[in-house]
Amino acid sequence: MNTSFLPIPEFVEPYPDENCYSILSRCAVRSALSTSRFRSEMFRNKRDLHCLLWQPFRMEDLSRWFDDAGKRVQDYLKKHSCASYRYPFLEQRNKIHLQEWQDGELLTKGQYVSLARDLGYRGWKEKYLRYCPECVKEDRETYGETYWHMIPQLPGVTVCPVHMVPLENSVLTWNNTKYDLLPAEYWLKDVRPRKEKILYDDLCVAADSKWMMENGWNSKVNFSLLTDSLSVWQFEQAEAKTSLYAVIRSVKAETLYFILLANAKGMSIADCVTQPENC
Repeated sequence: MNTSFLPIPEFVEPYPDENCYSILSRCAVRSALSTSRFRSEMFRNKRDLHCLLWQPFRMEDLSRWFDDAGKRVQDYLKKHSCASYRYPFLEQRNKIHLQEWQDGELLTKGQYVSLARDLGYRGWKEKYLRYCPECVKEDRETYGETYWHMIPQLPGVTVCPVHMVPLENSVLTWNNTKYDLLPAEYWLKDVRPRKEKILYDDLCVAADSKWMMENGWNSKVNFSLLTDSLSVWQFEQAEAKTSLYAVIRSVKAETLYFILLANAKGMSIADCVTQPENC
């Protein structure tokens, strides 16, 4: 392992759908250091932590915790970042970089910046950390603490696909998380679900986003099935709604856009994606 750093506390095992920022926050809480000292010992140089709401740890960070980082990194890419959610719509070069990352290779700064951009960093408009009140309650009953989930941070997801209640904004913005580690358990206190009618379209987006998080990795999209027989108006509506949640560089790079197109056809995104064994 890298010995140029001081020892850090034992890595905490991630919970389901927990993002890397939350994992790091819980590690800091369990350490004997202040969160600022923990961050300094972990990274040495300044690093924006809020990107970890969507992205996985860098390989060199994982290797500080594990001697077998190469074997574990795929799990973190797939389960604790939006890599799976975005994978089918990444540029081919970034798919290659993601595969190299998974195999244990270090990326250049330029490769990392390009991949980070396509994984959503600075690309999504939502500025608050969001949560499901029912998930918070369930987490505390199951694990004794709650944590920041991945799915509520995805663009266009406004309801919990598991409990079918509206998501809530926490008091924390992305700027709050840029240089500080702020565990959900400390910040989510009196949480109660709103009694509000859930729109079917919103539930479809949430369910499809959850499916992509769990199954998108290394999948292949059938673009013909997805786009054939749609009207110009349907394409324009999908683009307009995507622009509410994402800074559009190209709508064809946004998973939400294709989820909306599938829903416009009365289909789920799963209907338009082929799994690796069938590719």
